Amino acid sequence: MYKPKLRPHLLIDSSIHEQVVVSGFTYRVIHDFYHAALTVSWRKFIFFYVFIFLFINLIFAIFYSILPHEINNSGGRFIDAFFLSVQTMSTVGYGSISPNGDFSNIISSIEITFGIIVNALSTGLIFARFAKPMSKIIFAHHAVISCNNNAQSLDIRMANGRKTVLLDVNIEVFLCSLQKDAQDRIYRKIDRLPLIQSNIPIFQITFEVNHIIDEHSPLYHYNMQELLKKHSEIAIKITGLDEGTGQMIYCYHVYNFKQIPENYQFQELHYQNNNNTLFIDMKNFNIIEKIS
Repeated sequence: MYKPKLRPHLLIDSSIHEQVVVSGFTYRVIHDFYHAALTVSWRKFIFFYVFIFLFINLIFAIFYSILPHEINNSGGRFIDAFFLSVQTMSTVGYGSISPNGDFSNIISSIEITFGIIVNALSTGLIFARFAKPMSKIIFAHHAVISCNNNAQSLDIRMANGRKTVLLDVNIEVFLCSLQKDAQDRIYRKIDRLPLIQSNIPIFQITFEVNHIIDEHSPLYHYNMQELLKKHSEIAIKITGLDEGTGQMIYCYHVYNFKQIPENYQFQELHYQNNNNTLFIDMKNFNIIEKIS
């Protein structure tokens, strides 16, 4: 009996997002190799690059070792065939170990052609990874639902983790929850949450996103238990222009409602102005306190 493969699919880091398992189809890296090479961690990228490099050279070394007498200065050792393969693929060609015969020259010709392609692809991938625009927007560990002057608001604190400023930053916040339709089918409902300020002309250090929970807010009709039962989440999407690189950056962050306590507020950051220089202490960035 056929059993569909299960593939864990993390929409974001598991520490802030529940794990979703998708079944019924398989994901093959070879069919989406470029995207996988760009998104995998540097540690895995370097590991797989070294593994593939060694594996390919071992394969060609086996072909060279079939006729070891066609390798100059080898003495019939397999390690010499391996070094010949490495020098051929990298197009170094020191000359101390070289092919000498029709068979070894045919193998080296094939390997040179293959090596040019591999080197070109690896150079392009490394450049693309370095050139890929990356955001450095930091979000507080928790969002909070605060209450001031009898008005509730959803508050999200974030900071610019780079020394350069972000320009024309646009912020969108959504409530994502599981709902059932009239046929009792489950679907994902996404509601936009209007913000007090959704655009930041110049984002330099810190900013707090605020959504007022009134009768027009999608959050107004739910209590915390209902939101948890519906596996609801708050998703934040941010776009902006990085002044340093001149590139558009995109990022998003997700809070589940276990990370959004009610009747709390962020502890204030400490500012100090000294000789026209503003000092900001970020030690309290992730600290929240209960509203008395």
